[in-house]
Amino acid sequence: MNKPLFSCVVPVKGERPFFREAIDSLKAQGLGDNLEIIVQDADVEPDAGQSDALNKGFAKAKSEWLFWLNADDVLLPGALKKVLDRINKIDRINWIAGNTIYIDKEDKVIGTRCDAKWRPWLGKRMGVWTGGPSAFFKRSLWERLGGFDVGLRYVMDIDLWTRWTQAGVKFASINDYIWGFREHDGSLTGSGCNRVAQLAEWAQVDEKYGVSSRGFWRNITRVASILDGSWLKRKIDSARFRGRRWSEIA
Repeated sequence: MNKPLFSCVVPVKGERPFFREAIDSLKAQGLGDNLEIIVQDADVEPDAGQSDALNKGFAKAKSEWLFWLNADDVLLPGALKKVLDRINKIDRINWIAGNTIYIDKEDKVIGTRCDAKWRPWLGKRMGVWTGGPSAFFKRSLWERLGGFDVGLRYVMDIDLWTRWTQAGVKFASINDYIWGFREHDGSLTGSGCNRVAQLAEWAQVDEKYGVSSRGFWRNITRVASILDGSWLKRKIDSARFRGRRWSEIA
């Protein structure tokens, strides 16, 4: 039996009101056996938090390309085919990142983000942001540079991206919307999260790698997003998509 093209880990624990919609969004990608879905259920296999759950899930994955999806989020229609098309067009690529839409508990779009871009002129001084489940990466990269820091609860993805960029790894951008991040009161890193604790972890990651995600360097990134058009695209698309169902965004 051939290995699947993609493996997706979905960590779950306790109540899961949006879980079925998350799984359906994966199955609707139309890849069949080329998509392996690994539900890492903490109620069945206890873990030390989301980072630990993701590490355990990826250890079970069979494919070359890996990604994850939170149990309250969605993968947008046609996302994996866009990623596969990007893979087929670029040689020796290990890491791909796309754009993000924000949705509410009623499945309606409330905003967008499209600044997951590689800006080499910023060097390694600036922290790296790309939405977690909008990123796809090779197993070899994960195994070579390590997985999530189990001591982190909120910004384990930022820690991972920063570690990889510090090692000289670059990601290729997809200028399409890939991931739908759901804002709701129970979200770990959304509007319902402990913002103080999240910012404290982020500062810890910045200090660990000698980078900066705020202040002067954050303003530099904002200027860059204006110059490359991503700020304007975000504003236009947020206005254009707001109030529409996520399933209509392709």
